[in-house]
Amino acid sequence: MTYLLISVLTAVFAGVYEHFSHGVVSLLMVTSCAAPLILGAVPSIFLGAAKANIPCAASTSWRLGVAALTVGMIYGGVIEIYGTDSPYTVWYFVAAGAMFVISLIIMAVGKKVKP
Repeated sequence: MTYLLISVLTAVFAGVYEHFSHGVVSLLMVTSCAAPLILGAVPSIFLGAAKANIPCAASTSWRLGVAALTVGMIYGGVIEIYGTDSPYTVWYFVAAGAMFVISLIIMAVGKKVKP
């Protein structure tokens, strides 16, 4: 439920920001609401239905990845709408990818440890 709310708030923010951007549109800004929806809400629904037991560290790492990706998309959209470039934009995506990989490793190792 939290991820759905975050997706809606991100979509509203993107819409308002682009409304006041004098007709400039950014693909990153438009799709920024998809990250918490696809990578947050959908897995939460499936894992909740399956009653999966995910290690806390893996869940936290995954959430941090979703947050970093969402913020990176919004930041990248703001930078694109502003009409400039930033070398820091890519680091949000690197951090998000690292968090996703760490989460998957923790889940893989956690499954092997349990009998």
